[in-house]
Amino acid sequence: MNRPPASTVRLPARIHARAYARSTMTVTVSAVLAVRDEEDMLEGALRLLSFCEEIVVVIDDRTVDRTEEVARRYTDRVHTVPFAGFGALKNAGVELANGEWIMFCDADERVTPRLAREFMAAVQSGTDRLAFRTPTVNFFWGRRMYHGGWREEHVKIVKRDYALHEGDVHERLSIPADRIGWLDGERWHFSHRSIEENLRKTINYGRLDAAERHAAGASPVRVRTFIRAMVRDFAWRMVRRTGWRDGMPGTIEGIYQPFSVFFAAVLLWELQQRDDAARRYEHLERIVGDQV
Repeated sequence: MNRPPASTVRLPARIHARAYARSTMTVTVSAVLAVRDEEDMLEGALRLLSFCEEIVVVIDDRTVDRTEEVARRYTDRVHTVPFAGFGALKNAGVELANGEWIMFCDADERVTPRLAREFMAAVQSGTDRLAFRTPTVNFFWGRRMYHGGWREEHVKIVKRDYALHEGDVHERLSIPADRIGWLDGERWHFSHRSIEENLRKTINYGRLDAAERHAAGASPVRVRTFIRAMVRDFAWRMVRRTGWRDGMPGTIEGIYQPFSVFFAAVLLWELQQRDDAARRYEHLERIVGDQV
């Protein structure tokens, strides 16, 4: 298919994004979406962002599906960026955006009309807030989660001067707590749609999380590390937060999340043991021929 020339531009994350001259038009709100292989979920998110004057979609360059084609149905501000961490991907979107406010949105999230109205009313009133915290409602396997620790709040509406993230996996914003407002409107999150999707996310995030923790000098992983982390997570989700009350989805998540914690710890342990493991295999290669 024929695409506008902008689609052929590939940006390194963060710094080179600034090379794009921002538009001279006044934009109050820009939606920024950082996505990878989201052809099935992206359109639903974009459809509900029509209240934003600008939509910027930053595509992870590892994407292999029709994500760009879907994005271009709603905006021509579509750019492919080499992956250098989730924070860097979002920051590239911020640098490309023109808005005074940034509305971050994932492909599997839905900004409800109520949230859009409340936010626009706050902006039009001249709020002195630098960001807004909103409730996130999680839906797993199509069912709304009320228990298991899944009633969450996130800061994803931010003044652009405060919208750059720190961290590659657990992205952080540096905003004074007393300058963050609250909006009652919900953001719906259509995640954990299948066990296969869960496993893919666990692998992708686990690898990045382990690498980040290893680089930061994490303490050695012991057997008790696995047991303590899994028992603590299971007890919190299934006992304290009564995840079982959400039926089969809640029970599955109550069991799966401790496994996800275990998996991330194993990946960290592998990194910590990498050199020793390599030496052990070298030794085994030398002695295997002597076996009778």
